[in-house]
This record gives sequence, structure tokens and C-alpha cells, in this order.
Amino acid sequence: MTICETARRAPLRCPTVDELTDAALALLPKGRAWQGHEGGPRPGSEIGFNPEAFEPDGFSTTARRASVLWQFWRAIAVVLFYLHQRLCALRLELWCATHSETHDLWLAEYGLPDGCDPFPDLCSKVAAQGGTRCEFYQFIAGRAGWSIFCRNDIGHCGALVGSRRAKAGMAKPGRLKAAQLIIAVDLQNSPAFVGTAHARPKAGRLKAGRRLACGPNLGPLECLLGRVVHAEIQITYEVH
Repeated sequence: MTICETARRAPLRCPTVDELTDAALALLPKGRAWQGHEGGPRPGSEIGFNPEAFEPDGFSTTARRASVLWQFWRAIAVVLFYLHQRLCALRLELWCATHSETHDLWLAEYGLPDGCDPFPDLCSKVAAQGGTRCEFYQFIAGRAGWSIFCRNDIGHCGALVGSRRAKAGMAKPGRLKAAQLIIAVDLQNSPAFVGTAHARPKAGRLKAGRRLACGPNLGPLECLLGRVVHAEIQITYEVH
């Protein structure tokens, strides 16, 4: 379906001083006191050329002083012009891509800068839609320099745990969780990781000569994902 050209909305444009002057004069009442019988308040004019050098009939060779009424509304138009300029500039501040003067207010509104924010870039945070899929978490972690993959681990309790699953030696403390997200971190492909990658000792698995390390420091990644993963989901981190 085509759109009539006359029905198109005109693009936003700030008026000039001359346009504002003409608009103000057009609103004046009609009458001799407002110079309505003389074609409106008279603007001034200057000599265009020296009458001795050019044909006087073809160029303006006289100077005329602007009327007091025209000068008054011209002064008002200058103030209105400044007001329109500021209003046009304010319109640009309503979008992240075009704002400039209110940058500090934008940062305060979106809580930036924040080293733990998954969207450290202002415009990216404004446009962020979020998500609950592993692909979204991988995207967020990848922006910060972490290589991860994840899987869901849903625990069961009550009637679902019967003779089929309740086996001696298979139960684990704290195993039954409502919803658990396991994040596996690939340290070798994570440029954001700094420090050692020694695994923490586990009962029954400690070998002679193995260092008693606290495990790799995943604090920055945990802080990052803690901002986007839903609060009811418990996150468990594994290192690969």
C-alpha cells in the first residue's frame, strides 16, 4: 500500500530566527497601532551597492531603520530561537545512541559503571532483553572473556525417590535440589581467568604430593552470572 506524499510527516527541524520572527509578527492584532495597515512591522534594510557605481534602479541604494515594533519581536525571537535549540537538543537525549549532555544521568539511571554488571556498555544494557537459556549465559560470559557450557540438574524428592533410585552408597549430602544449574568453565579458553588452576582437594581423592590449593578463583564469573541467572536457581561451578 502506497503512502501519499502529502500525508507524510515532516521531519523534525528547528526553526530559524527569521522564521520565528515571522511567526511572532503573524500573531499580532490587525490595526494601525500594530502597523497592520503598513504591511506589518517594518524590518530594516541596508545599502546594497554604491549608487555612483551601479544603476540605482536595479539595486537597493537606500538605508532604512527597522521599526521599534519589529526590533522588539526580533529580540523575542532570538530568545525563542535559543529555547528551540535546547528543546531540539533535549530530544536527542531521549535515546542512548544520540545522547551526549546527560551521560552522567544515564549512568546513574542504569547503575553504571559496575565491574560486576553483565552489560558494562551503557547502550548494550539499555537494549538488553535477557534470557533463561544456556546460550544467553554463554554470550554474557563470552563478552567478559569466559568460556563456559552448562547443563541442568533437577533433583527429585518424595514419591519419585523409591526403591528404583534409593541405593546404598548412592545418596549424596545436599543432593536434592529444586533446580540446579551446573556451569562448566573451560579455563584454557578463558582469557579472563588469572591465577592458578589447581583443583581443591577432595576426601578420598587426595594424593601424596598434591598441593593443597583452594581451587581456581571464579569470583568474577560468579559475580557476573549472579546478575542474570534467576534467583531461584542454584548455580554450581565446575572446572574443565
